[in-house]
Formats: sequence, C-alpha cells, structure tokens
Amino acid sequence: MNFDSFPLLTNSTYLNTAYVGLMSEKLAAFRRGQDQEHVSNGGKYKLKADENLEETHQLLGQFFGSDKKLSFVVPNFSFGVRQAISFLPKNLKILLLEDDYPSLLDAFKEYDFDILLAKQDHNIEDVIEFMLASNKIDVLALSVVQYTTGLLIDLKFLKQLKVKYPHLIIIGDGTQFLGAHTFDFKKSPFDVIATSGYKWLLAGFGNGVLIVSEEYLKISQIESTTLFNQIFNGHFNILSTASLNFALKELIRQDFHKLMHKKKQLALIAKLELTSLNYISPWVSQRPSHSSIFSLKGDKKLYTHLTKYKIECVQRGEGIRVSFHYYNSLNDLANLIKALETFK
Repeated sequence: MNFDSFPLLTNSTYLNTAYVGLMSEKLAAFRRGQDQEHVSNGGKYKLKADENLEETHQLLGQFFGSDKKLSFVVPNFSFGVRQAISFLPKNLKILLLEDDYPSLLDAFKEYDFDILLAKQDHNIEDVIEFMLASNKIDVLALSVVQYTTGLLIDLKFLKQLKVKYPHLIIIGDGTQFLGAHTFDFKKSPFDVIATSGYKWLLAGFGNGVLIVSEEYLKISQIESTTLFNQIFNGHFNILSTASLNFALKELIRQDFHKLMHKKKQLALIAKLELTSLNYISPWVSQRPSHSSIFSLKGDKKLYTHLTKYKIECVQRGEGIRVSFHYYNSLNDLANLIKALETFK
C-alpha cells in the first residue's frame, strides 16, 4: 500500500470506512485544483458543468453496469432514495426490516405507505420469504449490508424472489455495499439502489449515486427525464460531482475487481481470527458469505481500549464496529488482534 495516498494509515489502524472513507492525497489535490479554477475563472468555471455531469453519468453506467440515462449523481443516499420513493404509487405495501438503516426506514415512513416490518435475524432470508408468502407485498426495501452487524444479504436469494414474485420491486440501500463489492446493476435483482460517496467509494462528502430500472419507471409511470429534472432542479454541486468522477476513475485505474478480491481475502481471515477469539457472533461464520464489517462483542470499555491502541472504530448497536477496506492490510488486522488479546 502506498501510504502517501492515505497519510492517516501511517499513524493509526484505520478500521472505520463504514463510518467515513479516507480521502486520498490525489483527490485532495484534485479538489484544490477545482477550487483554484473557480477562483481564477469565476463564471467560466461553470460553463462545462453540464457536459461534465453527463460524462459522470456515463461513468456511473460503466462502473456499476447500468444505463447512463438511469444512473444519477445525487448529493447523498438519503436524498437519492427519497427522490425515487416520491414517484411510487402511495397505495403500495412495503416490507422493511426492523432496525435497518434509519434513513431508509424514515424515507418510507414520510409517505402514506402500508408498511410491514420484518424482524431482524441472522437467517433474514427465511424471515423475508415467510413475510412475502404471508402477505401481498409490492416493494421490498432493505440494506444490502446491515450497517451495525455487517450482515450481507444473499443476492442469489433476492434473484430467486424476483423469479417467484415477478412484480416485486426491490429497493436497496447500498451505503455499505457499493464501492465495497463488485456489482453489476443489470445482472442484479434491484430496481432501485443508492449510496453516498464518502464511505466505500472514497469520493468525499456531498455526492452519491442513484440507479433505477426500467421496471421502476413503469410502476412509477414516469420517464427517466422526470427523475432527472427533479434531482437537478436548480444548480448542483460541481466540485462534489467532479470528486465522484475522479474517485471512480481512480478505482478503475487501480483495477477495482482486484482491489475487491484483496479486501475479500482480508475479510475472510479477519472473520476466522475474530471467531476464534469469540469476539463476533457464531452466526457470522454460519452464513455463506459476510461483508468486511464486523460487530465486536464489547462496550465502551472495549472501545476506549481499542482507541488507546490507535485503532479507529465506532460504537454501533450492541457492539464495536470495525470495517476493512482495500487499503487495509494483514498488519492492520494483527494490530486489532493484539489489542483484543490484551483486553481484560
């Protein structure tokens, strides 16, 4: 790893991407250049904004395997998912998961939908299957990766649901998924997916991604231009959009699939190590796959202990959340294990 790209890696063990992704020196320099262009050129800085936005939408399609006209830059996940939800018929029955990402749950509760809640469980697929079989559900909305536990929903299961329930609309919160896993929207079961750019995409604050399907447009009875015009009603953040463009190009340049393979291998080793120390729940190893986010058994005392070892993490739910990205290493994992072994 080139620590010059991410200086924070030189003086701490950064296991907190699920909270905030690191900004590279390259992106910081690029953003300074953008600001200087604004300083030097004033209004001329804005002249190519629309052209650059179109290029970024094309890049989103390339990176996420989606259509350019159905891929949108948004300020963040919360804004993006609300724009998509606003066009759905209000007589739909929605299935949500209890204790899911608050911004996802709140977005649906702001409208007059008929909402059912499925209880969170490590066999969440069985719970969802039961709820769908017992109720006439129109929309399933859930986080692809649960933000507190790191549980990764089985995408094969979701694809099977689309076959069994062909009219089911599936909306995904990709906040802890996009940028942390390889993804092809056209081959996925999702009709809507959104994320913020400041976490796993390492694109800084103020940008995000929204992608929708043709099926979503049909049920919403709108054209893609309708959604575009609502999202871009007024000016947009040129700097943040350019930052997302830059960050995606960097991930492509570094071979994103290769980076994700490295991260996946590290996460597998971490899962084994943390399981052997009994710091994560047994169900994590019992599931066919898991994300690179882990909830360590512990309270504020453990959190304080880890921070003394310069391990950046966060308290979430009933435990301490650590998360590994591609810039993390076996040495970072070793630092975590050492800190846990010395905890009393």
